[in-house]
Amino acid sequence: MNARAALSEGTGALGKSCPGSPFLDAALLLGFSVNVERDRLLASMPDEVPPAALDAYRGLVARRASGEAVAYIIGYKEFYGRRYAVDSRVLVPRPDTELLVEVALSLLPPADGAAGGETSPTSGLPRGLRCHDAFTGSGCVGITLAAELPDLEVSLSDASDGALELARLNVRAVLGRDLDARAGDVLSAATAPLDLVTANPPYVTAALTDAIMAEGSREPRLALDGGERGLDLYPAVASQAYALLRDGGALAAEIGEEQGPAVRAILEAAGFGDVAVHQDLAGHDRVVEGVKRAVR
Repeated sequence: MNARAALSEGTGALGKSCPGSPFLDAALLLGFSVNVERDRLLASMPDEVPPAALDAYRGLVARRASGEAVAYIIGYKEFYGRRYAVDSRVLVPRPDTELLVEVALSLLPPADGAAGGETSPTSGLPRGLRCHDAFTGSGCVGITLAAELPDLEVSLSDASDGALELARLNVRAVLGRDLDARAGDVLSAATAPLDLVTANPPYVTAALTDAIMAEGSREPRLALDGGERGLDLYPAVASQAYALLRDGGALAAEIGEEQGPAVRAILEAAGFGDVAVHQDLAGHDRVVEGVKRAVR
């Protein structure tokens, strides 16, 4: 069987169980089975698929049809142009979370705001800027910030020891060095003073989390379930971030698609100013930001 026929077979098998992207899923699984990148696979459609690879591919398609995420099957997910190892200890990084990175980068102070005017010659940022990424999971947000701005001091935390173990592996694989990564609930592992806090807390409602689990999701409930309204952790995120940030420091947090007004109110109640909600490409609420303004 050639690659075109194998892709057609896999796409058909996934069409009902995974209607969102059956062809893409099949292409990723076939590329993994024959050990070639997806783009190269699509350029070699007439080529025969070795029998052993075809058998492996069919087994992977069956796993995907049962509800297992493609990223868990192949062991990685692309995020912000980099590859991150993932497994069932962490959520699969979503493309929408790239907006959290973009907002976070925009919140860092300009070079002319540095104390004494001292800036990094490589990034132009003030020296000594510190960022903490809470609920880090695979580490994709914090690691991306460290990769984009090597002079930024980034630390990571998560309540899951398994997630932290995987995040540390990703830190070394992507950055070639270590970051401070500690276990902690919400922001308990962070140390002041900080210039930036990023957070992607659980924000799925408990009822929807139940439904997701019932459908066979392997993603960790701890990283999904945000309580009855999906908002349980945001008051702690806001109050703890405010206490840790310098004057002028900022918080950027991912939110659910209809949670903008509620989380805006939570940040304002915690003392943040300049609170804004950003929408993703689909027009849904996705990231909220706020800036700490000390009382004068």
